[in-house]
Amino acid sequence: MADYEALKKRIQELAEKSWDSEPIRAWFNKLSEEDIPRKTLLREEIIARKQEVLDRVQRKGEECEFLSHS
Repeated sequence: MADYEALKKRIQELAEKSWDSEPIRAWFNKLSEEDIPRKTLLREEIIARKQEVLDRVQRKGEECEFLSHS
């Protein structure tokens, strides 16, 4: 079950965050022009860096969401 209080807190944090929009837009434009870069990681490397990978995916998702509202 979702932790609605934690979700509300995270939404508030993101709403108050000072976004560095220029690098985000540059990254997004490059992604749009050149497509998603392909990376081949070994299963063991992914597992060893699991939290880092998940954090990066979360951050990029939040940045895309920010761009969709600006």
